[in-house]
Amino acid sequence: MKNLRIKQQLNTILAFLLVPLFAWQAHADDHRPDIVFIIVDDLNDWVGCLGGHPDAQSPNIDQLASRGMLFTQAYCNSPQCRPSRTSLNHGVYPFKTGTYFNARFPKESKIQTPSMQQYFVENGFRVAIGGKVFHGGTPKIEGVAIQNRLPDPRHPKGKDNFGGLKPPNDGYPLDVKDEQMGDYKLAQWAIQQWEQVTDKPVFLSVGFYRPHRPLQVPKQWFEGFPLESIKRPAEPQDQDDWNDMPLFARQLARTHAHKPLHNGLSDHEFMVANKQWNATIQAYQASVAFVDQQIGLLLKALEENPRGRETYIVLVSDHGWHLGEKKHWCKGAIWEQTTHIPFIVQGPGISANSRCSQPVSLIDIYPSLFDFAGFDIPHWADGQSITPQLKAPETPRSPVISSYGEANTSIRTQHWRYIRYEDGSEELYDHRIDPNEWDNLAANSKFSETKKRLAKFIPTDQHAGLKVQKWIEQFQIKSD
Repeated sequence: MKNLRIKQQLNTILAFLLVPLFAWQAHADDHRPDIVFIIVDDLNDWVGCLGGHPDAQSPNIDQLASRGMLFTQAYCNSPQCRPSRTSLNHGVYPFKTGTYFNARFPKESKIQTPSMQQYFVENGFRVAIGGKVFHGGTPKIEGVAIQNRLPDPRHPKGKDNFGGLKPPNDGYPLDVKDEQMGDYKLAQWAIQQWEQVTDKPVFLSVGFYRPHRPLQVPKQWFEGFPLESIKRPAEPQDQDDWNDMPLFARQLARTHAHKPLHNGLSDHEFMVANKQWNATIQAYQASVAFVDQQIGLLLKALEENPRGRETYIVLVSDHGWHLGEKKHWCKGAIWEQTTHIPFIVQGPGISANSRCSQPVSLIDIYPSLFDFAGFDIPHWADGQSITPQLKAPETPRSPVISSYGEANTSIRTQHWRYIRYEDGSEELYDHRIDPNEWDNLAANSKFSETKKRLAKFIPTDQHAGLKVQKWIEQFQIKSD
C-alpha cells in the first residue's frame, strides 16, 4: 500500500509538471502561421516579374511578387520532375541519393528523411496536398487530405500530337471553358481546404500542372498570343551558339532526355524543319497565362485567413524549360533556361515589392518552411533557410548546385555559371555581361582561377547514377 501511495503521489507530481508543457505547446500552436506552398510544373522565367519574355502574361504571379519578395536568381537542383520534387519535398540533394532523372536507377538510395508534409502533420499541423506536388502521385500520409491531379477535357479525335516520345509541338486550343480544366478544379479544391476552420495551423501544398505538356488549354488563352506576333528567344548574331560549346554539351542539347530522336532529328531540328517553333511558343505562353489565372483564384482566397493566423505564401516552379535556346527544347540540361525558376515569398514582416539577387534553390524550401513554422531546422536538411535574406536581401548565400546525372554539375553564383560534365568538359559564363550564356569562357586561361574557385563547390561524393553518355550512344550517335 505504501508503494502504491508513493506511485500515486509521483504520478500527481508528474501531471502537475506536464501541465505547463502542454500549455506551452498549445500556446506555440496558437502562434504558428498558416503556410501555403504553390508549385507550378515546367514554368521557366517567362513571367512578367522576371522579364524572361517581353510578352509574358502573368498578372497574378506578378502581383504576388509585388506583395512580397522575389528571388531573381532562383534555380532548381535537378532539371526533371521526379528528382526535383523528391529533393525539395524531402530536403536532400539529388546527388546524395542518385535520384537524378525521371527514369529510375536500380541503385538509387531509398529516401530516408520525412517529407515536409509528413513532418508537419506529425507535429500539429492540418496538412492538405492537392495536384502535382510529388512526381507520380501523392504518397499516402496518415491524417493528410489528398487530391491527386484532376483530368482535363479530351481534345478532338485526331487532333492530339502529344506523346512522351514525340516532339513538344503538342499545343492545341481547346474549345472548352476554364471551369472544365483540371487546374481550375484544383484551385477550387484548394480554396475549400483553405476555408475550413480548425484549431490547428494549416500547411497547404498545391501543385498546378500547366504549362507542363500537353500544351492544351482553352482557346481564349491562345488568342492573347497571335502567331504573327510571336517573339522567339534571342540568338547570337553572326555566329553559332554551339561554336564554343564542348562536344558533350552539343550532344546534350540534341538529346530528348532518355528517349529516341525523331527519325534522326532532335527536338529543335524537328521544330525548325516542320515550322513548329512559333506555334509551340504560342502554346507555352497560352498555358502560362491560363495557369496564372487559376493561381490567381487561389491567391484571392488567401487574402483572408479564416483562422485569424498569419500566412506565408511560397510560389516556385520545379525547373525551367527551353524553347529553342541553345537549340534545345524542354528540360534535361543545366543551362540558365533549364534551371532558372520563379521563387516568391509573401508573409509577415516581408517588405512589399522587395527583391533578392542572392542565389537560392529548391533545396532551400524545406528548411525555410520549417523556419516559418517555428520548428527547429532538422540536421538532415541540405539547404539553407532564406529567412536572413527576407530581413536583409543582400546577405550572402552559398552557390546553387544543380545536377543532371552523376558528374554533370552546374555551380551558379550571383555572377557566374560553371558547368563540368561527366567527360570532364566545361562551360563558364559571366552573367554580368552574358545573360544568354553565349560566350563560353572555360578555355580562356584568364579565367583559370575563377574556374578553380567555382570547381571547389562541386560535390566530390556524388552518388552513382545513370550516365547521360549512355543515352547519347543509344539514341543519338547510332542515328547520326
